[in-house]
Amino acid sequence: MTQFEYLIILVSILVGLGLADLAKSMRNLLLPEMSVQWHWLPVTWTVIVLGYVLMAWWVFYILLQAEVWHHPVAFLPVLLSTMALYLLCAFALPDADREEVSYHTVDAEGEKLIDMETFYLSEDHRRWFFGMAATFSFLFFGSANYGQFHAGNIPVEAALLQMLSASLLITIPHVILGVTRRRWAHLGLTIYSLGSVTYGLFDVAVALTEVS
Repeated sequence: MTQFEYLIILVSILVGLGLADLAKSMRNLLLPEMSVQWHWLPVTWTVIVLGYVLMAWWVFYILLQAEVWHHPVAFLPVLLSTMALYLLCAFALPDADREEVSYHTVDAEGEKLIDMETFYLSEDHRRWFFGMAATFSFLFFGSANYGQFHAGNIPVEAALLQMLSASLLITIPHVILGVTRRRWAHLGLTIYSLGSVTYGLFDVAVALTEVS
């Protein structure tokens, strides 16, 4: 077993656990006996998180082939970003079996109802979900830019500039969404984030074509 295979297995396990948690949450919400008042914002962010998973998976496939990540200290940011991605998947959708939470209401017939908008805008959800999103994006882009610098593809100035740009364009919007309940901000930045992850996936696809 090569060092690359040894490292990618750990990343694969964490990513797989995140996807399994996300799929389980969606399955529980789609059960016929579950009453859910759907809202487009958490559903859109579920799609965005899936985009983050795809982008991270293929970037790590390219990234971890470099020997620099074979040192435990150097690998730590990659491991932490993968753990943040797992938690991001776990926090994306509400747990249908939880009791006594703000997003559980009662409909006109007295049945328990999960209000997706209330869940999404709740302080606890925003704090943890977008906090993990900001943590993931900062560590992910930091690792990617360091990997490019170490491989000699870009000078240190360009790596720092790209890291600053990623923080301003990706990480800061996550922080803003975590601290505000304003619907216009969530509407605009959610659409912006969906466009950003779509662009990122195309960028990764081009990079994979060049590598192959």
